[in-house]
Amino acid sequence: MKRSLLVAVMLACSAGVAFAHPVPKSADPRPNAVLKVGPSQIRIGFSEGLVLVFSGMEIDGPDGKAVAAGTASLDPADNKVLVVPLHVKLAPGTYLVKWHAVGDDTHHVSGHYSFQVAP
Repeated sequence: MKRSLLVAVMLACSAGVAFAHPVPKSADPRPNAVLKVGPSQIRIGFSEGLVLVFSGMEIDGPDGKAVAAGTASLDPADNKVLVVPLHVKLAPGTYLVKWHAVGDDTHHVSGHYSFQVAP
């Protein structure tokens, strides 16, 4: 009986892990934010650590073209935070952040959000 209970608990725990995915928990700038000044970097915090080599983001400007951005990195103090520096001052308009991430659990997720720089 004890062995059956142990097997059931192990299966339940492994099922929870199998369905876990890195989930965005924070973003700077926030989705739908209206900023007076464009940011110098984009930061997205996730629910679990990320595998940097498989994670990144692209930023499209108001004209739909890619914004000059640096190489994605993880925050040295927190491997759950993906950081991309921007190499240009953002002009007024709406920007689209497209991100993709692979968590420590090897699950791939992706998404997008927008923010605006006010005139």
